[in-house]
Amino acid sequence: MKLRTLIVLAVLLAVSAGGNVWAGNEDAVARIMAERMADKRLSQTILGALAFLEDRQVKERSGKRSCEYDSSEEGDGCDTRLSFNIPFRENIGLPAPKSLVAKNRSGEWASYIHFLPNKIGFKGRSPAAVQDSSLFMTAFIAYPLFLFDESALAPEQQHINSMLRLAMQNIQSFKRDDAYNFWAVLPGFSSKAPRTGPFNIPVSQLEFLAKAYLNPKYAKLFAKLAKGQQTPPKYWLEACLDHKGNPTGADALFNIPNDADDTSTAVAVQHFFHQRFPDSGIVPDHAALLRITEFRDIGRAREDGRDGWKGKDSGAFLTWLKDETAPVFDRPEIGIIPLGVNNVDVVVNSNVLFAMALTGSKDLPGYNECARLIRRAAETKSWPEAGLYYPQNMIFPYSASRAYRDGNAREPEMKAAMQFLLRDLLKAQIEWGRKNPTRRGAFPGGDDKSDHLSTGLAVIALINIGRENAAEMGLEKEYDAALRAGVDYLLEQCIWQKPKNPETRGKFKTPGNKCATWMSGLFFAASFWDLAHWRSQAFTVAIALEALTKYALAYDLDMAPMGTRRIRLNP
Repeated sequence: MKLRTLIVLAVLLAVSAGGNVWAGNEDAVARIMAERMADKRLSQTILGALAFLEDRQVKERSGKRSCEYDSSEEGDGCDTRLSFNIPFRENIGLPAPKSLVAKNRSGEWASYIHFLPNKIGFKGRSPAAVQDSSLFMTAFIAYPLFLFDESALAPEQQHINSMLRLAMQNIQSFKRDDAYNFWAVLPGFSSKAPRTGPFNIPVSQLEFLAKAYLNPKYAKLFAKLAKGQQTPPKYWLEACLDHKGNPTGADALFNIPNDADDTSTAVAVQHFFHQRFPDSGIVPDHAALLRITEFRDIGRAREDGRDGWKGKDSGAFLTWLKDETAPVFDRPEIGIIPLGVNNVDVVVNSNVLFAMALTGSKDLPGYNECARLIRRAAETKSWPEAGLYYPQNMIFPYSASRAYRDGNAREPEMKAAMQFLLRDLLKAQIEWGRKNPTRRGAFPGGDDKSDHLSTGLAVIALINIGRENAAEMGLEKEYDAALRAGVDYLLEQCIWQKPKNPETRGKFKTPGNKCATWMSGLFFAASFWDLAHWRSQAFTVAIALEALTKYALAYDLDMAPMGTRRIRLNP
């Protein structure tokens, strides 16, 4: 099969009572879906985004190709490339010295760490970036693929299912004992204890930089680089490098514990994967979800300080799944909490609420307190700063609305939060358009100077919140206009590129066999925001794909659960 066509299929699944609000409206929804899918630009862009994700997923490919999309661990390995960025072009892959050998893991999509991007970068991109591998990127990029149905295709033609299987295998590999980690478990470098960390940043280099940062001889240089930036305090680096107090030395700098964010995200993807592939043996890891409930914001003597908006004893979930009252460097095999203090992040809590609601675990301790926290963040307008690891403004509206809509977290607190957020989103789009007349329809990304990713996230949030909420608020016209403007902006900003891999051509029917892409956006950051930012073009493409596909399937018009309507791909 070399060509594919899109048709919309309303796949009627067994849904909970919460999904019945769309019953009786099927004809109207089907009519609007047909109208939207008749927009050739929309349908072609959806296929183009699928082609991009297939083209850039890391897997074994014939020959030795770029480490961006060829597996380093299978077959004949990959070609190590250095990622360079210039003002009007990103991720230029240049040959690397033979001494540098990149590592990745099959099933993922490449993301890149940009160091001190606000100091030495352009629009948030550092001149040079380091390829990274994480559970989070794989899980989020794979998520919109569940909106497609390949049941009409022969097994060898089911390229989306192949992507999902590889992604699921990748996600499972990040399990560390009883929960999931952002990074993979690696052998210790400065001790025998296992650690987590990025594949492509050697601990030896990290240790060298940390010692230089602490060296009085270079104080003026680093003071200039760090001026006005959020960077690690010197006392923490000194503590990590002190082998008397910390036997694992520099290994501790990246050896983070399992966390509620990655664990809940993994469980959510496992849920949808099990629905799609019931015989795969993959089931939601409820034991890992239970582990999250052991770490809550109750009766704590320590406070991070950056999350003061939450108040005392919020009852919400903490980020790190390790006892913060134990000695900081105790039990390095399960990780070291950065600065030795846990915290409450509203985006993390949104993702936990999503996984719990999705898997029918609303009775778990902390669920209701988590919902109240999300409402509080929305009502008090604390949310732009309440995502401690997320300088991307629009990730909270996306995550909270996903819990509400896709997870079926429809409690009164969540409904109220959605209506507060809707007003904020409508206002943000208007104000951004006034300040940037050439970007009307886009949404601001906060610390992210680009707006492709932020617009995709906000469009999904609007769709998830739904026209029904807008109607209750008397904002139907404003809602419809904002949604259409956001979709139009994504379509206008789409960049068409030739695939990197010749075998991608013909798998999806796209103009000139090209792939649809957008600029990479800022997604998350290190504990110290200005030190490192994570960006990924594949992540932006996946978010744009989710936005355009949900729009094509008219998910804005009712409250049908995620996957109730899917796009069927036919030969």
